[in-house]
Amino acid sequence: MRRHILVILDDKVEYDRMKDLSDLVRYHGKLMSYYGFDTGNGKWNTKAFPVTQTDAQLEGINSDIERYNKAVRDYNKYAEYLANKYSTDIGQELKKKGCTISFLPPTSLNE
Repeated sequence: MRRHILVILDDKVEYDRMKDLSDLVRYHGKLMSYYGFDTGNGKWNTKAFPVTQTDAQLEGINSDIERYNKAVRDYNKYAEYLANKYSTDIGQELKKKGCTISFLPPTSLNE
């Protein structure tokens, strides 16, 4: 059975921040998939990782990986903060197989 938890935020600013962080993770995730990283399962396809010709290219890839990791950390921290604020134990819920949590803006139910 698939579970989906909706957290309706009281503040549009919180929702906008969450959306911005989500968009940032998605943006950097597309680049990571080019490098052979599957953002869905967290595994690398080393055959797809580009062969670099210079140290600068490798440093660029490392920088991209660091930006992706930072974006994911920032998203997770903020999601945890919001889940705690709105009394949802996000850690326990995400451990359940097939469970997803969505954050909605305050006006989403009125539309």
